[in-house]
Amino acid sequence: MKKYFTNTILFLLGILSFSCSDYLDVQPEDKYLESQVYSSEDGVNNILNGVYLNLAENNLYGSQLTLSTVEVLGQRYNLSNSSHTWYNEGHYLYEETSAKSNFEGIWSSAYEAILNLNSLIEGLEKYSTLTEDKESIVKGEAIALRAMLHFDLLRLFGPIYSVNSEALSIPYYDQAKAESNPALPASEVIKNILNDLMVAEGLLAEDPIIENGVVEDINYPFYSLRNLRLNYYGVKALQARVNLYAGNNQEALAASKSVIEATSSILPWTQATDVISGENKDKVFSKEIIFAVQNLSLYGRQTNLFASSLTDSKILAPNTKRLEQVYESNENDYRYNPSWMVPLDGSKSYRTFFKYADVPDKEQSFRFMQPLIRKTEMYYIAAEATTDNTMALEYLNTVRYNRGLSDLEEGVDIEAEIQKEYMKEFYGEGQLFFYYKRKNIDAIPDGNSTSSSRTISMGEENYVIPIPDSETKFQ
Repeated sequence: MKKYFTNTILFLLGILSFSCSDYLDVQPEDKYLESQVYSSEDGVNNILNGVYLNLAENNLYGSQLTLSTVEVLGQRYNLSNSSHTWYNEGHYLYEETSAKSNFEGIWSSAYEAILNLNSLIEGLEKYSTLTEDKESIVKGEAIALRAMLHFDLLRLFGPIYSVNSEALSIPYYDQAKAESNPALPASEVIKNILNDLMVAEGLLAEDPIIENGVVEDINYPFYSLRNLRLNYYGVKALQARVNLYAGNNQEALAASKSVIEATSSILPWTQATDVISGENKDKVFSKEIIFAVQNLSLYGRQTNLFASSLTDSKILAPNTKRLEQVYESNENDYRYNPSWMVPLDGSKSYRTFFKYADVPDKEQSFRFMQPLIRKTEMYYIAAEATTDNTMALEYLNTVRYNRGLSDLEEGVDIEAEIQKEYMKEFYGEGQLFFYYKRKNIDAIPDGNSTSSSRTISMGEENYVIPIPDSETKFQ
């Protein structure tokens, strides 16, 4: 944690460089920097913006937790070639150097972001720079982001919760300090996460998104575009996600239903023409996104991971037959053809991933959006958490209708259909592996095989990522 504390001072230095060109060194540098940064609303806003930019970095939601590492763990891609860049992660060889480096990057970057958030929260309380309503919004976002980061660390490095919720997992940090906290039982981490989300919900009770949606609020320009900030409905959606993970189905159902009901008008379903027509296809279904980070490196990462110009030992691409199995050979599904195409230049004979390819019109509002929470997940959570099969089917069919698919009929295996939806809906969003782990599924589809019956046996050794060496090194 001392390493992260040092990086926080460097973080403040970076923030200050945007607003102050020179200063008198009349007191300890870190104290001076702190008082200067928190002396204005712009300074506070710069800190929060800096955190959001960091979240979109490669080690966090800009790639590892969305596009690459966590998707590889979910057997999304064909990594049968032992020389493939992602072979070790795709075969759960966690002690290999490349895999250890990736997971170390996730761990370190997440805790650095948490420390920066804690510094922001304490700075807000200490300096009272903002008006009460603005402080509530910024503080609510910061506390919710802290909860989200801890939750994703728990989902990755923690135990299989449904099997052993009392196993030691990760530390929880709610203060900006250099000392390391001990690892807590997973159940204690969940309590802290849910408590933070409850506090954040209260602080965001006057969130502009509640009245004005996600577009613009002229009274608070910095607080506009609320789906690019962790807003009130994002907090409620996280409550649904966390409670489902913890087996609190009643609470998960209540939270997911509240989001579904409240966002029906401000987060309308994406129309088919927006996705399948014209040059500027909205392949991320942006109107339905509850929370996304603005990933300014998104199109570079699309090229580095999915471009048809990459060799077979570097590109992340699925077996064609496996991909067809995921989408059940249904080309009416809006999620399929726009995001999966055979390159026109003839460089690959199989479909490659175009979901995050840039569009010609650089003014499109969905450019750079990296989805982290979308409203379809709330329908899946509600379908899983309810005990009413008729309602579960209605939730699933609502999503299917808005993806160009026909209704499922009574008597289908609801659980199997939910899994299919996670496989179709969240490509490049990092949710499938966490679904498998939460359900403790003992055999998942083998991404390296074209056979629909070929699976990989899963267990604790696959689902639980080893805690990085740095956690003990810097104590």
